[in-house]
Amino acid sequence: MLTLYPDSAKAQLIQEYLRVLKPGGRLLTHDMALKTTLARCEPLHQAVHVNAQPMLKEAWAALFRRAGFRQVCAKSGSMTLLSLRGLLYDEGPGGTLKIIHNGLKKENRQQFLHMCYRFRRQRHQLNYIAVASVK
Repeated sequence: MLTLYPDSAKAQLIQEYLRVLKPGGRLLTHDMALKTTLARCEPLHQAVHVNAQPMLKEAWAALFRRAGFRQVCAKSGSMTLLSLRGLLYDEGPGGTLKIIHNGLKKENRQQFLHMCYRFRRQRHQLNYIAVASVK
């Protein structure tokens, strides 16, 4: 997840993606995006214990274009990370049960519930983003 890196590191990582792709190669990334410039990231930082830096949809697309990718297409939508609906869609019933089972183990429970709470509280400020691009 590029969101977990500072903006300068994001640019370097995307340059590396470009370098290793064959000409005409396609890259699809999935990440977190801010819905507005007013969104606050501090609650997210507290949830994942890193200085996550999601960006606006337009900024994500521009980052890939500046790196040299072409045919950059960015799509975004409602963030469902760690929601029951999102887990079922992404992981299926069996995977969802496994994630919840592991998350609720004594050693994981406090962090897991804290992350679920924080992502739920931030859902109005965050989107998912998928960026497709071609070298």
